Amino acid sequence: MSFPYIAALSWRAVSVQYVSTSALHVGALGMTEDGSMYRLCLAGGTISSSLAAAINAWTYLTGVTGSCAEAALSTAIAVGDVDFTFADTNTRAKDYYKDGYMVQPSGTYDCIRHIWKSDVAVAADDKVKCYVSAPFTIADAVGNTVQCYPNPWGNVKTPNAAYPSGNEHFVCVPPAPITSGKYFWGQVHGPHWLWFAGIGGNWPGADANDRELYFHINGAVDLLDRRVHTGAISPQRAGYLMYSGDYGDVMTFLLIE
Repeated sequence: MSFPYIAALSWRAVSVQYVSTSALHVGALGMTEDGSMYRLCLAGGTISSSLAAAINAWTYLTGVTGSCAEAALSTAIAVGDVDFTFADTNTRAKDYYKDGYMVQPSGTYDCIRHIWKSDVAVAADDKVKCYVSAPFTIADAVGNTVQCYPNPWGNVKTPNAAYPSGNEHFVCVPPAPITSGKYFWGQVHGPHWLWFAGIGGNWPGADANDRELYFHINGAVDLLDRRVHTGAISPQRAGYLMYSGDYGDVMTFLLIE
């Protein structure tokens, strides 16, 4: 195949280069020479910290009032169609759903499609048209529900008071503070030093068998027993400590992907 796959990144590219335009698609993968993996991200707001993970700031499926839409088809889908139109009462810019995903929620459908572009939508029209990268193989009727997800790396923000619920999806660790609207390479796999959430007790690694790290809702990390066993919750995994010793550390091998 001819599309690029994984971009070869220099340390400079991931550390100090943040640009206003990019020839690559948001979400493209990149790799530095040590095997660390990055996603091309677009900052949806000013990202203030490089010591904590950043979130996908699209609202979780909240219907047509949110940033992700769970709504009814406005027109039927026929076998072979490469576009669909669904009810969305929001005004949407051109390519709002570009490089996102559409799902027909059914146990029998070939149900997920990549969206390669979407049209401008005006709230008063109550619909938006999206174009998929592969033809539909199963018909779907007007009024049936579909779910449309914008690109998860296209609205990346620092966790803050507006996102304190614990429902956040951490998509990367930024390499430095990032200006809103800039493209940057956000790390998803490999060595990174992360901030300790400090919920209570010693730093990770100071006590025996404390090695695995999970995200706090502020994007910092804490230990498995403090994030999972205490409070019976199941947060997102961050990775594990890279170095031996009993001093305490947060040099982490990231496992976001």
